[in-house]
Amino acid sequence: MMRWSRMPRHFMSVVRMQSSSITTTKLLRLDESKASNNIVAAAFESLKEIDNDKSRKSSFYIINNTIDNATTVEEILAISEIGLVSKQHALKAVSTLAEWASSGRVKLSEFETDIRFLKLCRMLGKENTKEKEHLFSDLSTVLGITGDDEAAKLISSISLPQMVKVLSTIGAKKKRSTTLLRSLAFNIGRCSEKMDIKQCADVLFALAILNFPDEVLLEKVSADVRSILSSTDRPSVIGSIVTSIGILRYRDPDLLESLSTWLEKHIDGCKQHILISYLLTLAYVNYKPNNMDNIIKVFQSTKQFHDFGNLNTWLDIIWSLVVLEKADNKHLATVLSPDFISSLMKLKGNKVVSIKLLNINGYAKTKIDYKGPLLDSNSEIFKLELMRSKDKQALMTTLIDSLSIMFPSENFVKTNVNTDLGFIIDAECALDSKLNPIPLDSSKIKSPETHLIAFMLTGFHDTCRGCHNEPNGITALNTRLVRSLGYKVLAVPYTELSTRDTLVNRVQYLKESLKNLLSEP
Repeated sequence: MMRWSRMPRHFMSVVRMQSSSITTTKLLRLDESKASNNIVAAAFESLKEIDNDKSRKSSFYIINNTIDNATTVEEILAISEIGLVSKQHALKAVSTLAEWASSGRVKLSEFETDIRFLKLCRMLGKENTKEKEHLFSDLSTVLGITGDDEAAKLISSISLPQMVKVLSTIGAKKKRSTTLLRSLAFNIGRCSEKMDIKQCADVLFALAILNFPDEVLLEKVSADVRSILSSTDRPSVIGSIVTSIGILRYRDPDLLESLSTWLEKHIDGCKQHILISYLLTLAYVNYKPNNMDNIIKVFQSTKQFHDFGNLNTWLDIIWSLVVLEKADNKHLATVLSPDFISSLMKLKGNKVVSIKLLNINGYAKTKIDYKGPLLDSNSEIFKLELMRSKDKQALMTTLIDSLSIMFPSENFVKTNVNTDLGFIIDAECALDSKLNPIPLDSSKIKSPETHLIAFMLTGFHDTCRGCHNEPNGITALNTRLVRSLGYKVLAVPYTELSTRDTLVNRVQYLKESLKNLLSEP
């Protein structure tokens, strides 16, 4: 008989569990031989469970590697005959075949009727075989079968091209699942494998469409674009990249300089709309590349907006040149001429058009040598009603609360000041050089010793991505125009005037900022 003292400890627990289920009477009836057999059987059963667990884990990785290293359809479909194949394996196998079929590496007809393929589809819940072709034209459908949350967990098991395909497709469908997007951004962003130029363009386009400017993923895309840009000769792809960067307000000086160099080199082969997109992007991110003058020659040599065939397009071009401080008097005159305004207003107008016209009109007024036309002061354009976003309005409420502590009464501070320049000043006040407040209706307001202060809130959407709270082109232009009105501008970023900060800290921040502002020459 096996001695109890020689039994391994992990076997003892098995024996005790077995013994507790048998009554004392039955135990007395067992002979030594039978007791010994039960103990040994329990011990071997425990060992068997451990071996099975190890076998399952080993099989999981073996099947995964089989799919990763497969070079033929047969090798992938063969996994369906393995008993331990999981739903995750099925997803990886089907998505791999999807990529091969969509890239032309294999034909759908090679496996669409194969029972092994149908078995894998059934594991994913795709029992309707008539939808197989659609399944392969849209890889995100495969992931969508399991739901966004579960699909997000499976993203790490597919290849980089497949991840890009998923992101691109959900972007085209405008399916903004935050969980799935975060998983895609994380896994693509940390991938050491480089994307080709088309994949980079697809990723940027999807992020722009879905308004998901993930910083880590943007850095990855930027690095990959710069590494392969010199060997690229596809203007249309570069045009897509340029447009997406503008929409995302992504300000990466290295990337923008590289794109400028490429565009100058290939400027003769680039269609007009690509150069226009780049000009708009530079304006939106408020960046002037070293060779900008060489690129914008095409716009400086154009004297008539008719050359571009679209009134809105010409307005965008001139507005961009204004932001970048490259618009000449002839440019301004073409947009502010009565004929242009009349033709533009006949189109279906929108708020953005009116804002840009007011921006350009204000800029023209700042130019001493500009003698051309200006907007009619009675124009409906000046009646534009400007609204803040919800987050900006919350920030405005915080500013008003802080200013009410700093100034003795309402006649020392004015909010929502209309400029007729396409934006409003959030708040204004007047101070002397010792920071003493002066009533806005006082005669001292015109004294050279009085400083007129404009508080300009800078929300999240007023800054660029990819940099430390650098203002975008719209914000930078507004600041310049406010200064042209005689104000000292105090930019108040959302990062400093937090709604979660205490009132005491907010007031202290504003006072310190005003002190620093007045100390500037």
